[in-house]
Order: sequence, then C-alpha cells, then structure tokens
Amino acid sequence: MLAAFCLPSAAREGRASFELRQVPLPTIKDLPNGTVLIKSIALSICGSDLWGKGGCGEWRRPTDYLRTHQSTCGGTGHEAIGEVVEVVDPCRFHIGQRVVAMSSAYVQAVGSIRAAFETETGEKADVLPKQGAFAQYFVSHDCVCIALPTGDMISSGFDPLWFVAAQPLGTLIHACKKLGSVMGKTVGIIGQGQNGLIATQLIERLGAKRIIALDILEDRLECSRRFKATHTIISSTDPSKIGEIKKKVLDVTAGEMCDIVIDAVGHQGNTIDLCASLTKHAGTVLLFGLPPAKDEKGFTIRSPDFRRNIKYVCSHSPDMETFELAVDFLKQGRFDPGLLFTHTQPFNRFPEAYDMVNNYKNGVIKIILTFD
Repeated sequence: MLAAFCLPSAAREGRASFELRQVPLPTIKDLPNGTVLIKSIALSICGSDLWGKGGCGEWRRPTDYLRTHQSTCGGTGHEAIGEVVEVVDPCRFHIGQRVVAMSSAYVQAVGSIRAAFETETGEKADVLPKQGAFAQYFVSHDCVCIALPTGDMISSGFDPLWFVAAQPLGTLIHACKKLGSVMGKTVGIIGQGQNGLIATQLIERLGAKRIIALDILEDRLECSRRFKATHTIISSTDPSKIGEIKKKVLDVTAGEMCDIVIDAVGHQGNTIDLCASLTKHAGTVLLFGLPPAKDEKGFTIRSPDFRRNIKYVCSHSPDMETFELAVDFLKQGRFDPGLLFTHTQPFNRFPEAYDMVNNYKNGVIKIILTFD
C-alpha cells in the first residue's frame, strides 16, 4: 500500500516535507475483537498536522504530538472516511460498510478516544500498531468509528466525501459546548483557517449578535464573510500591532469589546495576548489552537488580563458522541462544509498537497485527498 512519511532530513531541520512509500498492508490478526482495517476513501489535512516553516513564517514548530509521530507510517493523519475491508469478530461493522474512522495513532494520542478504546477492549491502546491515516489503508477499532449514511439519508446536494469534515466539526462542537449560550453576544474568532471558519459558521447559527473574524490573509476573510461573519479585520503576528487591532474592534463594538474571543491559531503566546486584549472585563478566551511546543516560549497570563478577570477555557479531546453529533449535523444539512473545500487532489499527490496547505498556496482553505 501507499503511505506518507515525513522525510527525516526535513524533520531534523525543524520543517515538514513528505514522501510516499510502498509498505506492507497492516495486519490485524491477533488484535482485540472489534479491530478493523480501513481502506481510505477520502482524507483531509488538519491545521494540527502542520509544522515547520509555513505560511506565517518561522514560528510554527512541531507540537509534542507531531514530534513523536513524525516518523509514523501515515503521519498524523486523523480526518478520514473509509470502507471496512477486514474485521476481527465480533465487530459492530461488516465488510463493505463505510465509516468515519479514527486512526490507531489518533486513538493512542487523544485522551478521550484512548479511554473509549481501553474501556471497550480492556487492552492498552498501545497494543495497536501506531499508524496515521495518511495512507491507502489504516487500522482502527469499531468503538472509534461511526457508520456513514447512504442514499436518501443524506441531504440533497451533499457530496458524501464531505463527511471527512466530521472530525474537525466534532472538535468545534465540543469547544462551543464549553461557551454556554452565545445568543446576542459579540464573538471574535482569531484565525480563519478550516477550524476558524467552522467556528464562524457554528457561532452564527448559535445566534451571536456580532461575529468578528480576524486573519492575516484577505482571501480567508472573504470566506469568513460567506460563512456569515458580520465583520472582518486583517490581523497580524506582530505584537506591536495589537493596539491597532484593538482600536478596530473598539470601533466595531462601539467601545464594548468582545464577550468571547476564540483562538483558532495556537502555537505561540502572541495570539493569546491578542485574544485577551479584545475581550471585555470578565470575558472569555477559548483556547482552541494547539499550545506552544516544549522548545517554544510558553504563553503567560498578563497582569492586566488577570486583573480584568479574563476567563481562559481550554478545549481538546471530544468524545465519540460529539463526533456522532457532527455526522448528524452533516447528513441533515445543518452544517454546510462545501465552502471549506477549495481543492481536491488524488492521494498520490499528497506531498504537493501538504506543501500547499502548509504554505497557504493557491488560496487553499481545505483539501480533500481521494483514492481510485
């Protein structure tokens, strides 16, 4: 089978570049009951898969998760739909069934998903071979897969390949649950990549009064407007620009500032500082973006933000019920992922696709990788 591997030479230089290799098909013999082998139908690349010199410059470094998975077959891939081609009985799924599937590497890395597997099987997740989903085939388990609807069960005009958005949508549903009601509130969302745009659409449908989208790229803000952001502002990675951005938000909100600001960028402290600066007294900052890596300068809570009683909320590790809800949203037409997907490429062009996403080329927001 064909699988993606991060080039060791690139990893040593602190950047990511991939090659495709032919490797043996994974075996699931002697693995726990319910283990499944998945033949990939469609994959996508998440912002959390990106590291090294990217579209924002040098600051994006590998998180600990990415560093420990950089030599893994299939990389860190975890947004995938596929067909069950082999099972260890007894199993909830049958051969030929299509599912949203969490890769074995994702099971091992994400606490809530690991717990689901270990509770179900009584085995440690490390019994599974470590493999990401950037591959023609990968190993999963029936307790971390969700059956996909077919035919009349899917809303009109919905492309079945769009179910690959269920995983990122689930993570944002999980995040939004932590905010309580946003009805009538002003919400800022910093970062308008795939996750920031998903957050924009969800917050709009939850009834926010104002949705202020911020990004360093104008083409992404154009997407924000299509996702019903009420206001858009060009942002900056330069901390000296915080004052300018704050003034723009003051103007938009008539001096009130934001009730909630969502960090959909992560990796470094500048965005956290910007989030807090745009939040009103006793407002909320939702930390959705990944935190700094071990070798990066960590973020701190500044004294003025502490005195303003800013509340910081972290979001990670949704449970499977939340991913099931995401599939329901998609099949019922209650969330439209169509505008997210700007490019489609065959998996045999994965290295090129990764470079495009990592470096923000060709106006890419999100890409679908398909298989013959």
